[in-house]
This record gives sequence, C-alpha cells and structure tokens, in this order.
Amino acid sequence: MAKPGPELEPEPEPGPELESEPESEPMPEPERGSALTRPTRRPVGRRKLLMGVVGLGALAAAAGLEAWVRQGDSHGPRLWRTTAANGRLALSTGRQQGLYASGFDGSVRALDPRTGEVRWSRAVSTPDAAGPQGGWPVAAGDGVVCVATDTRLCVLDAASGEQRWEAALPDRSEGGWRQGPAVGGGSVFAVHGSSVRCYDLATGEPRWTGPAGASAALALAGGTVYAAGRSTGVLALDARSGERLWERNVVATGPLTVHRGILLLVSVNEAMVSTFVSALDGTTGEVRWRSVQHGVVDCPLSAADGTAVVFGGIRLTGLDVDTGDRRWSTDVPAGSHPGPVAMVAADGGGVYADAGDEQLYAFDPATSGLRWQDQSEPLDGGNPISLAAAGGTVYRAGRADVLALGSLPPLASS
Repeated sequence: MAKPGPELEPEPEPGPELESEPESEPMPEPERGSALTRPTRRPVGRRKLLMGVVGLGALAAAAGLEAWVRQGDSHGPRLWRTTAANGRLALSTGRQQGLYASGFDGSVRALDPRTGEVRWSRAVSTPDAAGPQGGWPVAAGDGVVCVATDTRLCVLDAASGEQRWEAALPDRSEGGWRQGPAVGGGSVFAVHGSSVRCYDLATGEPRWTGPAGASAALALAGGTVYAAGRSTGVLALDARSGERLWERNVVATGPLTVHRGILLLVSVNEAMVSTFVSALDGTTGEVRWRSVQHGVVDCPLSAADGTAVVFGGIRLTGLDVDTGDRRWSTDVPAGSHPGPVAMVAADGGGVYADAGDEQLYAFDPATSGLRWQDQSEPLDGGNPISLAAAGGTVYRAGRADVLALGSLPPLASS
C-alpha cells in the first residue's frame, strides 16, 4: 500500500487568457476557470485511522489494487488504481456495465468499474513491439468485446472473456490512433481490407460488405455506420443493409464522433497551423457548420450534453453541437513532463483533460470552471494514453496502470 504523500504547494493562479479563435459561422457544403474547490477534512482519531488503513490494505491485497490514504490536495477524488491492466480503454453502460483494457501485452482484460478488480483476462495476439501505441483498438456493447488486431477481428463474451468467434481482417495496417471496430444492434462492424464489413454478432457470419476506400475510423449511431475515407471523404451506410446513404468530400484526419444526430470530425490543414472542426447532419450529410481552431487538435473530439469538446495544445474549447458557437474556452496547464498524446473525455458529469503528462484536470461541462486536478506519480511505463468517462467517473490508463476518479457509477439494474 502506498504511503501518504506530502502536502504540495498551492497551485498557481491561472495564466492570462490567450487570443480567442474566430467565431464559428455556418457555411455551405465545401468543395473539397474558476478556482479549485478544496475538500473539508474532518479530524480522525488515531485508532480509527490505523484500523481503516489495515482494512484498506486487506482489500487491496485481495483485489490486486493499490489504495490511497493521502492528506494532500494534489489528488482528485480517487476511487481505485490497479497495475494489473493498461492500454486502451472501452466502456459499456446500461445493464451490462463493463470496463475493458486492451493492453500492450496483447491481452484484453475486463475490470469491475466500481473496484478495478480484474474479472477476466484473454490473450488476443502475441506481444509485438511494432504494434500500435496503446493496445489494439477495442469496442464493447451488446454483451461482447471486439478487438481488431492487424490480422483478425476477435469477438469475446463480455461476461466470461470466452471467444465467441473471429474473422480475418486483411490489409489492416495503418498508422495513428485507429478507432477500430463498432458494435450495436446485433451486429459488429470492422474494416475488411478497405471496405466496411458487417458481421452477425451471434455467429460471426458476414452480412454485407460496403464500398472500398474506408479507413478504420468507424462510428455507429441511429442505425447508421459512418466511415472516414483513407484519403478523403466521409461515408454513411445503412447498418442493416449496407446501402450507401450519402458520401461527402470532407476530409477527416482523426476518429469520428456522433452526438445527438450530428457527425463531428476534425481536419488539420497542410501547414499544420490550424484545425477545422466540422459538423455534418447525420441523416443527410449536409454540412451544418465549421469552426476554425488555431493550432493542431491532436486528440479525438468528445461530446456531451450538446457540447463538443475540442482539445489542442493547451486550449480546451466547448462548441455548441447545433450551431458551432463557442460556449466557453479555457487553458489546460501543461505539467513538467508533457507527453506526445493529449486526451479529453466528456460526459454529463464533467469534462476531463490530460495534456499527456502526469496532470489530469476536471472541468464543469457548462462553465469550464476547474473542479479538481490530479497529479499522478511518474511511473516507468511512461505517459497516460487513454481516457474514458461515464456516470461521473473518469478512467485513465497508461502503459503501467489504470486509475479511476470521480464518483462511483450506480449499480446496474437487474
């Protein structure tokens, strides 16, 4: 069990606001903070404190977790931490709550979202130093966990980890942060060669194959599968039949996000000095708005409660999903060891941002006011590489551990 950490100096006052970006404006279809809240501490008797520490140590040993008993204000509302998992995270909500980590060792692990206990572990590939940074792309839902390696699509039972079926995925080699498979409505979707293919969730039998030219950046919402083109274009396919619904010549240089029927994507210009955030109507493909953000947005968008959250450099911006108008903007201070991967995750409970160092910040989703910050201990595993949030809890994964902060998710209804 970790020893209590020392008190840290109070955080410095926020720096001055940077020059604001141009306001968003509708366009036709293109041709081509507030102060940190500090918790009140109640005095605890020495005997009660010692008994509590002993109890926490026993629970940590039983679950393979590291628990904290700290007095400093440098940590956020930590729930648990485990070194038994790492890599890329996927969440499933509803009656079948689950947290899944696709690790660097070629294994997928199911974690209890409330305790961090490892429920099961399953190897899906041989560890490979040349594999993707952060683990293989993973998706969860409809009672399964789907993992796309360079050679195959592996579908596991979410409750037991047993393999249900697998399918070959030729020509899957791509660089960057691959969004990977999608699952929902009794089907699994993945890129087979350069085409989107739909598989029956129960049997693994192919249902349909879409047109060529798609990359692994898939999103699923409202009975529609959205795919980014390898070089240009965004494609929408009917999830049941594979029929092409629409195609737009709008470049997407990162993963796709769908929120309230709006498809959100980013495009970095060739000079690498600004980023275009575009919103397309999910039904028609019509471009609703486009917003110009100074600098490079180097992490996937996130959206919650009608706000699209954009994180580039140190600037965190909330845009109205319907209009593109800027709701708020704030700076995220970089720590002493900034990393190459920035991350942002948003849900109804908060907006969480990590500049790729040991600092995680939680902001109010309506005002961008700072709620808390958390400073992680530097680990030999390197910088964090994945964030996921749901139900007021944020999960942060790196090369060596998974950390949960916030409030415990409610128990799944029976």
